[in-house]
Amino acid sequence: MKKVYISGKITGLPRDEVIAKFSTAKEDLKKQGYEVISPVENGLPCNASYESHIILDIVLLIGCDAIYMLSDWEYSEGATLEHNIAEKTGKEIIYQDTPVFMELKKAIKQVMNIDFYNIASKSRNALFVFARIIFSYYCTEEGIEIIKIANHINRNRATVIYYLHKYSDYYRFTIEFRVFADEISKLIKNKRRND
Repeated sequence: MKKVYISGKITGLPRDEVIAKFSTAKEDLKKQGYEVISPVENGLPCNASYESHIILDIVLLIGCDAIYMLSDWEYSEGATLEHNIAEKTGKEIIYQDTPVFMELKKAIKQVMNIDFYNIASKSRNALFVFARIIFSYYCTEEGIEIIKIANHINRNRATVIYYLHKYSDYYRFTIEFRVFADEISKLIKNKRRND
């Protein structure tokens, strides 16, 4: 039986919401035949230091065969660290998220070296804004609803519509943006060709 570690956003969320989210994922994974390790059941009191939790959680992750990334994992620095460790140690990575979102996020990470929690942040850093615009554009190209994109990047519908209108201007007049958009497009097309 494969042992899987659940990873997702914990810090900053109400405790009951975290417990419910991880419990639901645990039950779903158990039904699929996995032995499940949950960080909310790591044995530490919830008021233990962040460092204590992350160290113990990494030890628990190392003892697993796979990691299950909840759909909100990219909004968390700790879950992003766990994902990176799982990648580096060759663990199987299972995503709860929409496949289109995952393809785009991976392509943006590879081309722009930006983690999704930065894209979804409130920062107005030009690269983060470029990434949001590119993400929004390619999601709509895949037929994903604007409201779903907006919720995913922590923005409102009007902001995503604004991004979509600005895409062609940035593409035509900003070389750096065009290079990023073209590289991301190539990665996505190559992945689909190889699948």
